[in-house]
Amino acid sequence: MGNYNELLTLRNKIENTLNYQLSLSNLELYHSNLFAVVLEKSEFINHKFFSNVFDINKKYTDLKVYREKNSIDLTIEVIDEDSKNHVIFIENKVKSLPDENQLIRYSEKDSNAKGILLSLVEPGFDLPNSWFRRSYGDLIEYYSDLLEKVDETFRLFLIDYIDYMKNLEKFIEKISYGESYFLEESNNKVLDGMRLRSVIEKIHYANLQNKISDLGYKTYSGRIRGGHHFGIVLPIEGTTSSFDIQIQGNQYRHKVNFSLEDKAKIGDLERICDSIKEKTCLYHFNLEDNPILQKSSSRKKWKSYDRRDFYDYALIKKHVSSKELINYIKTDVRKIEAHLKIVKEIILENMA
Repeated sequence: MGNYNELLTLRNKIENTLNYQLSLSNLELYHSNLFAVVLEKSEFINHKFFSNVFDINKKYTDLKVYREKNSIDLTIEVIDEDSKNHVIFIENKVKSLPDENQLIRYSEKDSNAKGILLSLVEPGFDLPNSWFRRSYGDLIEYYSDLLEKVDETFRLFLIDYIDYMKNLEKFIEKISYGESYFLEESNNKVLDGMRLRSVIEKIHYANLQNKISDLGYKTYSGRIRGGHHFGIVLPIEGTTSSFDIQIQGNQYRHKVNFSLEDKAKIGDLERICDSIKEKTCLYHFNLEDNPILQKSSSRKKWKSYDRRDFYDYALIKKHVSSKELINYIKTDVRKIEAHLKIVKEIILENMA
C-alpha cells in the first residue's frame, strides 16, 4: 500500500496545478507553446540548456521563435555578436516517442541548423549529427534559473509548472520503471481517469525496448491494434524477409515477416511456417518448467497480419519481472540466431 499511497499523493499534487489542467487538451502542443512564450518573454538563451547547440558565452540578438514552421514544433533563430545566424530546431516528445527518421528529415530542411530533442524518455537510438537530447529535468532547471528574469505573475505561473513537471516525473518514475513487467493493479487504480495511461504505457514499453537495443538488431516500440508493444527484428539473410520477437500485453510472439517480394515467389506461407517450426527452434516456446511463459488458449494454428506476417505466441506469466523478461528475450535471440540459416534455406527452396 505504501507505493499506492505515494502515487495517490503525487496524483493529487499534479492535478492541483493549473498547468496540468491547461495541458489536458493537447500535451505536446501546450508544453511547446509555453516554451515559446518563455523564450520570447525572457530571451534567455545563455544557459547550459543550449550548450553544445551554440556558444552560450556569446551575446545574441534578434531572437525569433516560430511555432510549427515546416511542421517542426519550435524553430529558434538568433544572430550572434559576430553577425552569424543560428537556427535551432526543438522537437518536443511528451506523449509520443522519439523518432530517428523524423529528426533526420528535419535536419534535411536546413543542413546548418542544430536540434534539441526534448523528451521524457531516453531515445532508443543514437541521435543524428547536430542533435542533442534534453530531458524535462533539464527544462525544469532552465525555468528555475530564469524565475528572477520575468515578472511576478509569470514567475508564479512558472513555479506552478515546475511543481507540475517535478511531480509528473516522480510519478512516471514510480510506475514506468517498476520491477514488474505488468503494471500493478494498484497502479492501474491510480491511473484511472487521469488521462496519462497511454503516456505511461508508451514510456514503459520504450524503456523495455532500450534494454534490448544492445543486441545489434533493429528494435522498436509503439502501439498497434489497440495495444502497446515492443520487439526486435532479426533479418533472414539471403531473403528480404525477417523474424521478430514481439511482446504485446501478455503475449510473447515469434513472428516471421514475409516481404511482398518473397510472398509472391513462395505461395503457401502457412506451409512454410509449418516447415520452419518442424526444423528449427522458431515458434517453439519450450513451456515445460518455463518460469516466464505458459501455454495460450488460442486454438488457431497461425495468427497473421495482412496474410504475410505469421506468428504464434505463448502467454507471459503474471509474476514476471521486466528484468526476467529481458534476459529471456536475450537468450531467445541467441538460440534463434543459430537457426536463421535453416530458415533461409527453407524459404529459398520454396521460391518459384
